[in-house]
Amino acid sequence: MTQKADTISVRRLLERCCQAAAVLGGLLVAALAIMTVCSIAGRWIASLPYLSALPGLGWVGPVSGDYELVEMGTATAIFLFLPYCHLRGGHVTVDLIVMHAPRIVQRATAVIAEVLFTVVSAIMTWRLYHGLLDKQRYMETSMLLGIPLWWGYAAGIAGFALLTLVCLYRSFASLRATPDSDTQVGDA
Repeated sequence: MTQKADTISVRRLLERCCQAAAVLGGLLVAALAIMTVCSIAGRWIASLPYLSALPGLGWVGPVSGDYELVEMGTATAIFLFLPYCHLRGGHVTVDLIVMHAPRIVQRATAVIAEVLFTVVSAIMTWRLYHGLLDKQRYMETSMLLGIPLWWGYAAGIAGFALLTLVCLYRSFASLRATPDSDTQVGDA
């Protein structure tokens, strides 16, 4: 296999993993939205004296721990969306300073940004791991449902580990990019 073929196969593998993570995050957000609607409707029905007094609706009410579930689920979804967003070059960039600079300066700033993001995502993955160990050690749980908090950290580690791999790929790809190419590395 040539180096270009290796790069393409790595890109495809990363794309599949990132797409799966993003779909999982999307399904999680959809489930959280449905749960929130049910909780709000249940809270509303329970507040109406004539409806809540009906024999078959005594159990209707808000979803217990809905805030905890939304909090942990939303954070997990964001962690799962980040790798796909970065692989596609979807992060917002402010390039007012370098947009009129020579192409070599633009390329150098792109490489520096990719390498810095790789370092930051690796540090975040490492710190999330240590946070997970602390939450496990002290057996911290959510207030109402008693969900172990380390579960959220585990999801964060999975998302950030994939993001770190994407950052590594984009860093190496940006180093190998030709100075005269017009496309950003990894953009769709």
